[in-house]
Amino acid sequence: MNKQLLISLFCLLALGCSDKPSELNQEYQQRLLNTLELEHQPSANLSNPTLEKVPLPESDITISVLDIASLGHCKVTNLIAQHNNQLGKVSYPSERLKYHIRFIQLAPACADHPKTSDKVAAALTTAVAEKTAQLPHYFMHMMSFERELQVLGVLTRDEVPIDNVSLHGKTLEAIEQLAEMASHLEEPQKLDPEALTPALEVLSQRYIPSLLSSVRKQSQYNRTTTTMLEQVALEQTLCQPQGNRERAEILNNVFSKFYLKQLQPYQASLTNLLAEVEMAWLPIAQLYHEQGVTPPIAPTKHLNELKQSAKAHVTWWQKFYKLCEITPL
Repeated sequence: MNKQLLISLFCLLALGCSDKPSELNQEYQQRLLNTLELEHQPSANLSNPTLEKVPLPESDITISVLDIASLGHCKVTNLIAQHNNQLGKVSYPSERLKYHIRFIQLAPACADHPKTSDKVAAALTTAVAEKTAQLPHYFMHMMSFERELQVLGVLTRDEVPIDNVSLHGKTLEAIEQLAEMASHLEEPQKLDPEALTPALEVLSQRYIPSLLSSVRKQSQYNRTTTTMLEQVALEQTLCQPQGNRERAEILNNVFSKFYLKQLQPYQASLTNLLAEVEMAWLPIAQLYHEQGVTPPIAPTKHLNELKQSAKAHVTWWQKFYKLCEITPL
């Protein structure tokens, strides 16, 4: 377990097991509202991102059944037959991608085989070139329509569990496996298509939606709480030079108990966890950028939003401590 992961685990455990982070945020907000005698202003609901669907590439290249039957000396023949049988049942997007990678890997040897006719060899060579050029679209089609992948950015009620950091490591490995494939689509001979299935099994546990939902919720709570606090004219109310500082001291206690000791460590942990996902995701994001398609998740965007919202929230409290001349607990 690396150092960063140990830090994240420590921060998550510091949160305690009695409350969900959202519940802590709600209590934090309510304590502030009660002290400041403010009305609660509901925030807008978070929305799911729009997933840009990438359709299957089209092809005009066909190889007749008779031509395929003449390729009994080639491994690619069984591959084509199995694929055609599978299409009659159910062909998952990941299985289509795996098929095209295997075809690209096996077809050249068949085209070069002395028993393969010139006509079929030419068709196989053309098909390999076309499929190689289309692999990025087959990959993005899989990301759009595979059940485990099309929900990566979907909001969930689940929040990052505080006792399952091991799932984070497994998920990173799964994303890195996808990223490895995205990085070598131009060199399909180097790819291991069979690595896709175990990666999808890990991602089906929906840790990524949980992490992204947790980050987005924390960012929103930071923003709404800060907006609420910004309504307070500190110099004229809580921090008057000769005024009663009782409410200011209560606020100090609330901030220390809920934000400094619980929410800030949790948000720091989320930042560390999402930063690792962001790094693993970079090759996939680069592929989408090159193809001019919007990726299904935006870790960098959500990471920046959490950092900025936390910074703005702490900045308000720094102003509070300076004007009220109070020392944080």
